[in-house]
This record gives sequence, structure tokens and C-alpha cells, in this order.
Amino acid sequence: MLIITLIGVFEADLNIREFVSNLFSTYGGSGLWIILSGFVLAKGMEVSGLGKRIALSIATSMGCKPRNIILAVAVASLAIAPLSPSTTAKAFILLPICIGLVEAFGVEKGRSNFGAAVMLMAMAANNICSTMFLTATVPNPISADYLSTMIGLHLDWGEWFRMAFPLTILLLAASYLLVNWMFKPEVRSTQETYNKICGIRDHLGPISRREKVVAAIFVVSLLLWITERYNPFNAGLISLALSLVLFLPQSGVMEVGKFRESIPWGSIALFAASLFLARAVGKYRALDPVAEGLFHTLGLNGLTSALFVGVVVLVAMMLHVVFTSTTVYATVMVPVVIGLTRLSRINPALTALPVTILAPIAVILPVNTIPNIIFNAEGWFNMKQIVAYGVVLSLVSVAIVLLVGIPYWQLLGLI
Repeated sequence: MLIITLIGVFEADLNIREFVSNLFSTYGGSGLWIILSGFVLAKGMEVSGLGKRIALSIATSMGCKPRNIILAVAVASLAIAPLSPSTTAKAFILLPICIGLVEAFGVEKGRSNFGAAVMLMAMAANNICSTMFLTATVPNPISADYLSTMIGLHLDWGEWFRMAFPLTILLLAASYLLVNWMFKPEVRSTQETYNKICGIRDHLGPISRREKVVAAIFVVSLLLWITERYNPFNAGLISLALSLVLFLPQSGVMEVGKFRESIPWGSIALFAASLFLARAVGKYRALDPVAEGLFHTLGLNGLTSALFVGVVVLVAMMLHVVFTSTTVYATVMVPVVIGLTRLSRINPALTALPVTILAPIAVILPVNTIPNIIFNAEGWFNMKQIVAYGVVLSLVSVAIVLLVGIPYWQLLGLI
């Protein structure tokens, strides 16, 4: 109803047949089904323990020095990033591991720089690592739809990875260096902490049959997503069919009843609606009047091209503080930014790509994303610490994307 109202208010030339066709095309494309299969596989990772094993193996294999532990948390976040489209699910995988690693050093909750650094690193890395993979978080495919419908830039799984890979690595490195600089660990490793951390890893035991089944299905699904451009099949539906193997009694991984109660059906419905909204807004340019109003009210027409791009991307990044969902943020901000840039007669990709890559990175306030709330609720860092770290990291992220990302994307021919 909201979409229809928007189209009516802005007097778009609405063809009912085309409108309905576009609505159902959202459910026929592979994007929705890839996300749904991702939720199924994520639950399989959780139930089988494979996700925890991957993260914990990495976190305990890089030594027991405090700085190495913080780095290991970042690397573990990167390793599990493609396993699920839900940053919340990945937060729940990482959280108990982080708690175990911090408690092994015997520090006091709320009074330890090391404890704050580990949890802030886990929180930031969960957001940052989701930028690398198209299926790692819901805002990515929504932004990709805007890029396709509004500026003609088509990015499948492989192209998205190529576009985001070096930026994600740089952003992750920056977040690691910042957290060590702002919250210098006050503890040192000992033989006792080493034994405790090894005990956490050894408690998992040998890899189980259920973990092997989940791993095999995930690898095949990942290959389908990567090669989607090169095969004639609907990669999303095939990967969904493969993920349903986890419910077979022979696999012994999941039960339908328990899965039905735990899956975030509301998030999946929101994703489907957001995809259609992105296509409708992109096609009918319903938010262009909003962009035009902002353009003239803020006097952006007087800025040089470079200054315009910098101001728009910086303001868009800081506006994360007024959103409690990166999905909603991407749905609203990407088309507005594209509209603003068109009015300035600048290539819209110059602002659209930076805002797209920064959309999942909401690190200033605990309420900006559910994973932020999850890590904040444990009490290892306070509001002052997350705001200070989040603001600095946000500014550094904008600088990296503008100074490194734009030249890199020009080299790839995306701009």
C-alpha cells in the first residue's frame, strides 16, 4: 500500500500489469531464495556447531597474546561472514567465543580495556566483513538492485566480491588498529591463559558427521552463487533445495518443527518487500522529489564535484545514527543519494558505490543494529567507548572508501 501511495503521490505513469509483474518478479529472481537458503544454512551451522568450530579454531590458532586474540576475532568474523545473511546469527556465533577468550585472562567486566577491545572488535568486524559478500547481509542485495535499476550497474555475487574485497580488508585492518590504539590491552598472556584457551578449542572434540554434511552443502551452494552469471539455472532455488537436505532424517542435522520456530520470518518478509520497494523506487524515481528538496535546501549546487561527493558520503555515513536497521537505511539512503548526485550532474556511481559499501557499517550506537545491541548487552564496553570508537571508525571508513575505493572502482570500470 505504501508503494502504491508513493507512486500515486508522485504521479508516476503506473501500468497495473507491469506493476504486478514486477511484484512477482521479486519472488521469481534468485536473490530472495539465496537469502532464504542462507538462513537455513546458518541454522544448520549453529545446530551442527560448524560455525562455532570455524570461528573458535581461528581464534585459538593465532597465539594467546592479547593483540593476537583481538586480531583472531577479526579474522574469525571474516571467515564466517559468507555463512549467513544474518549478522545477528553471526553475532550469536561469535559472542560466546569472545566471552570465553576474554574471561581466560581473568579481567573484570566493564573495567578492562582488553575486554572492551575484543567486544568492540567483534561488533565492528561483524558489520565490516558483511560488506565483502553479496549474501552476507540483507542490505547488500537491496543496494545491488538500486545500482542495477537506477544507474545500470549490474553486480552478481562474483562482481560484488571483486568490487568489495580490497575495501573490506582495509576497513577491517583499520578497525583493528584503531581498537588497539584507543583501548590498549592492559593484560599479558600466561601459560594459564594459554591452557584455558586451548581447553575451549579442545572441548569441541572431533568434527562430526553433521558438520561435514553442512559444510558440503554450503560449499556447493557457495559455488552456485559465485557462478550464477555463467549458468542458466536459478542459483537461489537450487541452493534452497540443497539446504532442505538438512531436514532429511538421514542427514540428522535439523528438525522442521524447531527450525520453524527459530527462523526470522519477519526479516525474510521485510527483505522481499524491500527488494520490491527498491525496484519500484528505482523505476519510478519516487524519492527524486525528496532528493531535489534536499539539494536546493542545503545549497549543494555550489560545491565542486570532489567536495560534493565527500560531503554526501560523509553525511550519509553519519546518518546511520538515526536508523535502527541497516536494511531500512539501504532502502532509503541509496536512492536519495543517487537522486542528489544526478541533480549535480555528477556520475551517480561516485556516491552510490561508497554509500553501498558503507551501508552495513553502523557502529556508532548500540541501537543501530541488533548485533550491536547483543555485544553491548554483555557489559564489556560502555556507551562512551562505543560512541568514541564508532565515530572515529566511521570517519576513517569514509576516508578509505573515498581515497582508495573510488580509484579502485575506476580501474575496474565500475565508474
